[in-house]
Amino acid sequence: MAMQHLLSEQMELFLQVGLAVFWTITYILIIIQGFQDKASGLPLPAICANITWEFLFAFVMPFHKGQMIISLIWFLLDCVILFQAVYYAGRQYPPRLLLPAIFSLLVISLLLHVGMVVEFHDPMGKYTAFGINLMMSVLFVGLPFKQGLKGQSIYIAYYKMLGTLCASVLCYSLFPESLLLLLLCVLTTAADLVYIGVVHRLVARGDGVGVR
Repeated sequence: MAMQHLLSEQMELFLQVGLAVFWTITYILIIIQGFQDKASGLPLPAICANITWEFLFAFVMPFHKGQMIISLIWFLLDCVILFQAVYYAGRQYPPRLLLPAIFSLLVISLLLHVGMVVEFHDPMGKYTAFGINLMMSVLFVGLPFKQGLKGQSIYIAYYKMLGTLCASVLCYSLFPESLLLLLLCVLTTAADLVYIGVVHRLVARGDGVGVR
């Protein structure tokens, strides 16, 4: 699929910087909130899908220097989030079950990323990236019903959505003819809005401590 440029080069650069900044802030806030609440703020399947995508496009299949640097930064941040998930989940699940499950998720995620890159002739990994983003947003919606606001905050929800909006507008500017990418962007944005609503409702009910 050939790239188009519906927006100006300056606007596309602004969106690229925006998504990188907003999602980096999201990762950092998840880490901070996770240590404060002693809980993982990102569902394990999303962590494994994220970290393997970032590993693949930072070390194995980088397609742009700037993208490689951002992927490396996100990979390192996700390593911390994965550590949190293992450490705090280890209090609930025995390591003999948890560690093989995590290893299996990592292997499956990596193989699916490679398979989709080859099958869809997608060296930029855009289909898997937006698929991961949708999965993450959907899992975020369910997370408060499992653990309340532990590991989460309204700021995480908003910065996640801002990153999604930047990525979605940029994606449409580059690939306006892709129905699949458009659907992924719209559904992810909708899920992010639902997540914001859920977190707001829990904060209003007093399930969170102060403004999180």
